Amino acid sequence: MSSSHPPRRSRPARHARRMLAGTVTTALALGLLAVSPAVADEGDVFSSTWELDGDASDSVEDRDGEVLPGVTFADGSAQFTAADNSEIRLPYERNLEPGNGEWILELTDVVPGTRTGSHQAVATSRSSNNQGWALYIMPNGEFRFWARVVGQSQWAQFPTDVIAQPGTSYDITVTYTPGSVTTEISGGADVTVTDEIGIPLISSGNMPMRLGNGNDFGDGFFYRGSIGSMSLTSSPRQEPWAACEAGDGAALPVATPDAAVLDRAIPDDELTQLSLEAAQNANRYITTTFWDEEFASEPGDYIPLSRRVGAPEYALRGVSMAAVNMSILVATGGYDPEDTGVSEAEVRERIVRMVSSAAVEHRSNNSAGWGPEADRWQASLWAYYNGFAAWLLWDDFSPAQQACVTNMVAMEADQMVAPEYYRNAEGTIVIPGDTKSEENAWRSSLSGLAATMMPGAANSQEWRSDAIDLALAAWATPEDVESDEVINGRALDELLTGSNVESDGTVENHNLMHPIYMLAFDQNVNSALTQQLAGQRPAEGFFHNIDLTYEAFVDQQFDSPPWQAPGGTIYVPGESSIYYPDGNDWGSTFPLYFAQGDVIAATYGVGGDVSTPPAVWAERHLQDAIDLQDRFEDGRTYLDNSESNYGLREERTAQIAAHTFLTRFLNAEQVCMTDRPYTSDTDDALLGELEIVRELMATPEWEELSTEVRETLGAALADLESARTDGDDATVEAAVRALQLELVAAGEAPVLTEIRAVLDQAQQCTIDMPIAITAPGKADAGDEISIGLTGGEPDTEYRLLVDGEELATLTTGADGAGLALLTLPETASGTLTIRAENGESSAEAEIVLEVVDPTDPTDPDPTDPDPTDPDPTDPDPTDPDPTDPDPTDPDPTDDGSAGAGDDVGGDGDLADTGTSPATVILAVLGALTLAGGTVLLILRRRLNAGR
Repeated sequence: MSSSHPPRRSRPARHARRMLAGTVTTALALGLLAVSPAVADEGDVFSSTWELDGDASDSVEDRDGEVLPGVTFADGSAQFTAADNSEIRLPYERNLEPGNGEWILELTDVVPGTRTGSHQAVATSRSSNNQGWALYIMPNGEFRFWARVVGQSQWAQFPTDVIAQPGTSYDITVTYTPGSVTTEISGGADVTVTDEIGIPLISSGNMPMRLGNGNDFGDGFFYRGSIGSMSLTSSPRQEPWAACEAGDGAALPVATPDAAVLDRAIPDDELTQLSLEAAQNANRYITTTFWDEEFASEPGDYIPLSRRVGAPEYALRGVSMAAVNMSILVATGGYDPEDTGVSEAEVRERIVRMVSSAAVEHRSNNSAGWGPEADRWQASLWAYYNGFAAWLLWDDFSPAQQACVTNMVAMEADQMVAPEYYRNAEGTIVIPGDTKSEENAWRSSLSGLAATMMPGAANSQEWRSDAIDLALAAWATPEDVESDEVINGRALDELLTGSNVESDGTVENHNLMHPIYMLAFDQNVNSALTQQLAGQRPAEGFFHNIDLTYEAFVDQQFDSPPWQAPGGTIYVPGESSIYYPDGNDWGSTFPLYFAQGDVIAATYGVGGDVSTPPAVWAERHLQDAIDLQDRFEDGRTYLDNSESNYGLREERTAQIAAHTFLTRFLNAEQVCMTDRPYTSDTDDALLGELEIVRELMATPEWEELSTEVRETLGAALADLESARTDGDDATVEAAVRALQLELVAAGEAPVLTEIRAVLDQAQQCTIDMPIAITAPGKADAGDEISIGLTGGEPDTEYRLLVDGEELATLTTGADGAGLALLTLPETASGTLTIRAENGESSAEAEIVLEVVDPTDPTDPDPTDPDPTDPDPTDPDPTDPDPTDPDPTDPDPTDDGSAGAGDDVGGDGDLADTGTSPATVILAVLGALTLAGGTVLLILRRRLNAGR
């Protein structure tokens, strides 16, 4: 970026100075001055000049200054006496502050008087909260430019080594371009000094600009001397999005949220509706009061966020949390324009402005910007909020703005820090009073977003791995460090090198046993929500040990002493109030924080074994939060600092409320998690679960099975994988049923039980597979036939009826599948109906029979339909394929199993309610010798919904 500036002017050139106001805009418009990477339109340049030759009139626009009584004028200059009333006040104008292009401060005819022994403010723009810029004469007489910069607690100072000589005239120009500041002094000296500078903080505008007086409130640092004129020129606040397209993340394709997931109706259950009400109340505050106070006066699409306040967290986190609240409600259909008085279109524009502005100021898009996490604590959290808000409304962002977001998210993910620990592997506390559970959790949120949002990125697998590793580290207990438990393919004792949560589920932070930080598991769950929005099953690792912490909320007793009075449980029985055993340094009132934890526990089934269910606590705490909001017309939650002293309390509450609602929106019905090891990059939920089956087939227990069983099951699994990849839904369903029946036929073994449980969970959460019977389509009276049942209730005994008469029973395993042998009546004829039933769960199939009269004396073998057949086991010796049960079947290779579109009435195929098993099942069943005609396989059911 160019750092050029207007040609230097000597002190006698008074006429040229007076002409500056008329020429600077023209020069900028004609390209004579470099203002930014883009060419500015004439009307976009902001400039003012105050010629101090009798007053403080603005010669460009109506920004005339106020001259206090202590200022006099002589020789075309303003004279300052180093007194409190010796000051000129110029109206504050945000457009004259440093923007994202070039900014120029010019002072002419600066003639210092004798030194005052203190700092002397020649010209300043300082706010009451100590931000802005200033040109000082230091106590030793040196001219020095000062600026508050993002991320620095102290003012940045830029020395010139020019000592102001009393009575000597100086012209001083300070030129800021992003990344550098140049101070140029001429007249009594000839010096040009250029220094690096971060992003300056813009004055909040609650104080005027001042000449001759200069601390925060304009009551100190008085100047003694004279000034001929002051000019400020700020180049256009260019929309900088285009610069992002050159970044490393700009070319990464984004997989947007699954439209089918977002298009669903908002559930009408009580928890969802209460969550929605709380989120909408908070949104009313964000959309009205918050926006009006913070951004209503901001010009242009770009908002200089990190230049607005002194602390980066307050500059960036609050805005990003507000954007999350708005984005979630808009994306899910929960936004109510009648409640806020702001159209949805306007809210969408606001989200784009805020998020894009934050993203373009990130280090990935601006070398002097904020982040990444390794350099700026909490940066990955701000990047997550902004990235998540953008992802939900991705098509609202221009390609250049999208590039700003992907650059930001990708850089944070690529440079993610390793897990940190409160206690090391040996059990020694290494960071007393300061758990790292929260940091690990919010970092997991960012990595999880990156992996799901940009699955085609080269580092996507690594990002996903980081997300799970960080989540497990965030909620690791000392026992986990030595545990051989495997979660999402990670053995805890191999992964973890420390812990962050106490054995009882509590957390230490701020040197307290801190219930507020016990709730930080919500940021682990952020990645689960992201996966679900993409149509994926959330990883179990994101929920690890939540049950332990939730049990500590509800039922763990804290006796007083040693804990604070009155003692008891954190959740007060029968009430919505919270007991803080060790105190709470954030305030007294946080019902929505706890409501989010309750909703997570209730929704995902990770609340543990507690005396009062999480849903009960959720309703209490949500209603408490709504009652607080109802106190204020604009929907805010807090009255004052006594309730919460966090400076971003309303923005944080709005974000929590929206995430709580999203949890319900996505999960009001069935909740399915996954323990898949992520050994492939597939996003298909069923194929992902089959990774677990493949993992089980690589264990020593699998090798103990017979070769025939291993080969048969391996082939059936391969058929299912192929069907999922290339087949239609009916083919996939048939392949699942075939594999389930093969597993039943394989007998009992722990590894088979595990595989059955995995397959059951996989099909329940990925495909619609109703109950069905598998039976021969054609048989003879008196035959013993095989009956298979799939899609049934787990561990349930079904009655098997033939034309209404119960002849046997069939018991399913944990996967709802089972096999049995059934002997048909010898006197039966025509078409028989086979029915399996238990309560409302039932299925039917038909079998066509040929009648055999066992008393016919002319039949040498009454059991043989054709006594002339040299092979009495062959129904038809003229059949070219004696293994085909029906020689009239146009497909002699038909094995008798029903396929998609087969007629199950009399063609020899197997009959079921819409699908068929594999041929090999019939062969296996035919070879079985089973006592009593029934196979009873009662198997354990492994629940995959958390622990």
